[in-house]
Amino acid sequence: MANSWSKEDRVHFEKSEVMQELEKGVLDTIRRVDILQKKYAESFLSGALEDSEQLKQNLDEIGQKQPKSQAAHDEASDEVAEDGLGMADGAEDEAYDEGLQNEVVDDLRNLVAAALAEGNIKLAYKIERTIDEILEQDVVCV
Repeated sequence: MANSWSKEDRVHFEKSEVMQELEKGVLDTIRRVDILQKKYAESFLSGALEDSEQLKQNLDEIGQKQPKSQAAHDEASDEVAEDGLGMADGAEDEAYDEGLQNEVVDDLRNLVAAALAEGNIKLAYKIERTIDEILEQDVVCV
């Protein structure tokens, strides 16, 4: 409708109080939205920095609790490897430990939480897919 107006009518409408009030209201709203966006970005960044600092502290504490000696780690991995080599084909099903699976899944869920805290959604998704694959029950085809 406004496009069909004459040039004089359009000029008068744009200079009218109604149009000026509308323009003023729209500009005020835009300014408020900009302020809110800046405040949200600042609070989000500060919250993310605090979360990342807390995560670093937690990782440092975990690192301190881990055995300091590489030899102890090598020894433990050698024992696991030796146990794995000694298994027969049918013994694998017998050696399956659901408690170990639950422990691994819990560790992976902690990694998902850490990835989400850092904002790394792609990594969190990949870890979630790994958890799904672990928990997926084997389907026997007949």
